[in-house]
Amino acid sequence: MKQAFLLAGLIAACVPAVQAVDLNKDAMKAMQQEGHQIIAESEGGNGRVYKTANGLCLDLANGALVVRKCNAKTNNQKWRFDDKNRLVAHNGQCVEGAQLKKCSGAAPQKWKLDGKKRLANNKLCLQTKGNPPKGGSKVTTATCGKAANQVWK
Repeated sequence: MKQAFLLAGLIAACVPAVQAVDLNKDAMKAMQQEGHQIIAESEGGNGRVYKTANGLCLDLANGALVVRKCNAKTNNQKWRFDDKNRLVAHNGQCVEGAQLKKCSGAAPQKWKLDGKKRLANNKLCLQTKGNPPKGGSKVTTATCGKAANQVWK
């Protein structure tokens, strides 16, 4: 008789836990997909393209950051985060301010794509400036805010 009560208690304890896991399958799948994307970026793969709201891509020109018309054939528009949270260009250099420099452990080289889809370094964000001429529009840093020119897709 005691065994029956013990078995019933164990089953009752396990059933709610199984239901809770079932409710979170979609969230777990989304987190897994995001994790795979982060790993692919950090391992160097092909890198990631960062686009502005008007569809221009983060690019580099002579060591400076610009936005230009997207071009899938160029490596200049492919970026990745390394294991030290540095935003790295295809040539192995790191973003510091709105330019590329030799990678170091310096705080100005530590970036993140925050919850508002801004490329942020402490309280500064990368943002586009003005309408792009043929050579591309400059990218600058400014205090992070709600401006659309700080959002990267």
